[in-house]
Amino acid sequence: MPRISLVRHGQASFGSDRYDRLSALGERQSVLLGQHLRRIGFHADAWLSGSLDRQRSTLAAVLRGLEVASSTDFHEGFNEYDHEAILGAYLPRVMADRGLTPQELNPLLGDNRLFQGIFAQVMKHWIDGTPHERPPFETWKAFQARIHASLERLAHSGHERIVVVSSGGPISLAVQAALDLSIEKTLALNWSIYNASVTELKMRKGELLLAGFNNVAHLQLAGEEGLLTYR
Repeated sequence: MPRISLVRHGQASFGSDRYDRLSALGERQSVLLGQHLRRIGFHADAWLSGSLDRQRSTLAAVLRGLEVASSTDFHEGFNEYDHEAILGAYLPRVMADRGLTPQELNPLLGDNRLFQGIFAQVMKHWIDGTPHERPPFETWKAFQARIHASLERLAHSGHERIVVVSSGGPISLAVQAALDLSIEKTLALNWSIYNASVTELKMRKGELLLAGFNNVAHLQLAGEEGLLTYR
């Protein structure tokens, strides 16, 4: 019965000129996870990540904390959706609908609650397939199909225990597949996934089951302020 641990990457560099890299805090979160796994005697048959820098760096830091050899195995099927392309396509429409000017955007980006509301509207346009004038990028349906196919590939890999470092979107879709969630609940779930958290899935008789969700015991036990982050 294959068991898959889905780890969300550590905190990335939101608001900087390059989001796709771990912050110093994200590095710390990832090392703490590895150290925790070492203490509890955790072992896996396979360690891999998506190909994004924040995902691969998280895996490297986890393995460093675990004190095992680094893994270079990555699988693009577990990459996050292209949020920059999606924002570029739909943010102007959402801002116009809200009566916002470009000058009013920057303050909103610094407010998590306000930004989440705007991004939720942007995501709805993406999911609905609203036409846009930007170059083509991955659709919501293609993203769903990619994640489901990647999970299916792991389930038939022959490994019993697999760790995959991914992102909030793919992890949410994996939970959706296990629990048959609506799109609305899946999106709400996405906003609640902590950085460097662990979600557990298992396959039984060809069915994907949820065995644990959003575990951050390793961060809570560290007793350091500010370790729990969402982005």
